[in-house]
Parts: sequence; C-alpha cells; structure tokens
Amino acid sequence: MELKEFIKTAITDITEAVSELQSELNNGAIVNPTLPNPIALKTLTVDNEIRPIEQLAFDVAVTATEASGIDGSAKAGISIFGAKIGTESSAKTENVSRLTFSVPIVFPTTHVKTPQEIMREKRPKRPTD
Repeated sequence: MELKEFIKTAITDITEAVSELQSELNNGAIVNPTLPNPIALKTLTVDNEIRPIEQLAFDVAVTATEASGIDGSAKAGISIFGAKIGTESSAKTENVSRLTFSVPIVFPTTHVKTPQEIMREKRPKRPTD
C-alpha cells in the first residue's frame, strides 16, 4: 500500500469509527462534541450539567517494509502491526512511523449532588393548599 493510500484509508477509518460511535453509544458518552463557543474548549453543558471534554489520544505504530528475495524481486508496502516470518532468504528494510491523533469525547458521568441540592432536600417541605 502506498503512503497516500494509507493516509486516505486511515482518515476514512477514523472518521467512520467516530461516526459509528456517535450513533451506537447510548450511555451518555458524546464523541467529538460541537463546541458552542471558543471559550468552551474544556467543558460542555449537557442536560444542565457541566461535563468535561477529554482528548482521547491514539498513538499507532505504522510499519513500512521493503523486502527483496533471493530471486531479485522486491516488495514494498505499509502494514499496521504486521509481521511475517518465513524460511526464505531475503534482505528486509523496515521503517516504523507513528500516527497520532486525538478525538474529543465527553465520557458518561454520575451526578454528584451539590451542597445546594443537599440543603434543598433537607429543608422541610411547605404544605400545599
């Protein structure tokens, strides 16, 4: 696989994975949320609660291998976490690169009562007419 094709495939796979996660997750997680304004880069208000936006970082090792066999043939390509062991005599050149990216995500949260909510619950209820 050529580098150009690898980059196109990687970006396509990443964006499709984000899109699939957005539609599949039903547990309160938000993958790659929109930001309402430039100041709100760290938090997002969801259901009247301020939730942190985390950057989920990925660091993928990419191996580019070029091998030449005893018959003089040469092969080049890119594989992700690929390895091949054989008995054939050959010379092999391997370059390892890294693909790093991050996806903003709001993880599911558990509501923690604020001191005001606790005080409100402790107040005696007023009788209704």
